Amino acid sequence: MIPPDISTFFAGQQVLVTGASGFIGWHVADLLVAAGARVRALVRPATPRGREAFDWIEGDLLRRDSLDAALRECRYVFHVAGDYRFWACDPREIFANNVQGTINVLAASKAAGIEKIVYTSTTGILERGTAENLATESRLASPATFKGPYKRSKFDAFHEAQARADAGWPIVTALPTAPIGPHDVKPTPTGMIIVQFLNGRIPMLARTGLNFVDVRQCALGHLLAMVRGERAERYLLGGTNLWLGEFLQQLEPFAEHRAPRWHAPHWLSYAVACASETAAMFSPRWTPFVTRESVQMSRGPHFSSNEKAERELGYAMVPITDAIRAAVADFEARGVVRRRAPGTREAEPPASDRNSSQAR
Repeated sequence: MIPPDISTFFAGQQVLVTGASGFIGWHVADLLVAAGARVRALVRPATPRGREAFDWIEGDLLRRDSLDAALRECRYVFHVAGDYRFWACDPREIFANNVQGTINVLAASKAAGIEKIVYTSTTGILERGTAENLATESRLASPATFKGPYKRSKFDAFHEAQARADAGWPIVTALPTAPIGPHDVKPTPTGMIIVQFLNGRIPMLARTGLNFVDVRQCALGHLLAMVRGERAERYLLGGTNLWLGEFLQQLEPFAEHRAPRWHAPHWLSYAVACASETAAMFSPRWTPFVTRESVQMSRGPHFSSNEKAERELGYAMVPITDAIRAAVADFEARGVVRRRAPGTREAEPPASDRNSSQAR
């Protein structure tokens, strides 16, 4: 349910959303429509549309002229678009999209007189959090800890946005955790965990954990950041902290097999990642099953706290049970995962959803 002040704020307003054809961006745009906003969605020419309520505008983050055109008559901007990949044949693509793309959007917004911008970064720029010491907005990671282009590029892009916010530009940063839910079209790396498990392709566990968030609640957090967030502040938007094994156990009611109980040694995972990336270099249709960056990220948990967003924005953590159910149903409907055998029943949420380390 959208809070009344959010609907009042956005009613009748023209808002640009970059990345509206993606996962979080689509849900941000969808909520904006529900709040009464007129949504202009920036999309590349070859990207499928799919939501008639959005005013689709062709453009490119790397083409400043297209951004200037998209921003005309807009009052607010959600820059959600990002290159969410842990591998590319040419890593410079990821840096260009995430860093230069962000610089272009912010510069064009400044020139257009945009009143406020919410920039979507990631909790990956924060110092890794454990169950005993949850990650918070106040502790940024050291650049030396980044082993791949995705996190490095997002870290660089964040500093570009933060420098401008510190100089007085009206920018607020949103830090989503690992989103799950419906309309994960690609799917994202987080959604691929669900896809791979339901298709029987996760034989062993990594010794890692993530903060999983319902993408719809994360999208609401973006709107709250626009309305209630303070300039130059950053807000972590998360959900439930779960070890990978706990998360896969929540998927068992939707699968024909159980979650693995054994952990893969790090050297084996890294070797598989190297082989998978090498295969992708020689086959444009091959997507690495696992990447070196994701393996490096799996050396421990990434648990975090929503306390600041709850206190300052009125953000609320919601259980991920409904998000899991919606994600699985969406993947099944699109034929991305195997359909459950007749008679497979959904169980009550496992104890891990009720008793695991929560986002607070």
